Amino acid sequence: MNQQLNDVLFSVAEETLEKLAFMFVAKDYDRNDIDYESIVAASILFTGPFSGRLILTISTETIHELSANMLGVEEDETSPDQQDDALKETLNVICGNILPAIAGKEAVFNISAPMIINDIEDIRKNIENADGIALASVVRMEIDGEQCDLFLFIDGEIPKGFIK
Repeated sequence: MNQQLNDVLFSVAEETLEKLAFMFVAKDYDRNDIDYESIVAASILFTGPFSGRLILTISTETIHELSANMLGVEEDETSPDQQDDALKETLNVICGNILPAIAGKEAVFNISAPMIINDIEDIRKNIENADGIALASVVRMEIDGEQCDLFLFIDGEIPKGFIK
């Protein structure tokens, strides 16, 4: 996988989580697997100069903190719907910042509404298969010792002139 692309994804995710949810992430260099039993995921599709999917997974422990920080309330005051909305909004912002970072500010993309993936088998299928779209980048992160991963799938190749 392209290290420059991984660096862009991490940088955008780090900045977004810090500014949007007051959460600090670190790269998780030692983890190569996913504990599917303890995550929730969101997926977003995009089309434009290149098309693909971005998936954000976050531990079920951390989703409470994410939503509470975004809403300015205590962790036990958020509902499952608010937690889903916080995850979808986080992914939407990350995607909206990653695409221009890869393709340039002039590129125009259509971005679908993010969708929550709750079922363990659906999460696994989306990450491991992604409807046959190639995995271009994966960034494994941790928030307070809990897993948080970002997967970028690109249909085809990123056109020349974009990030290499």
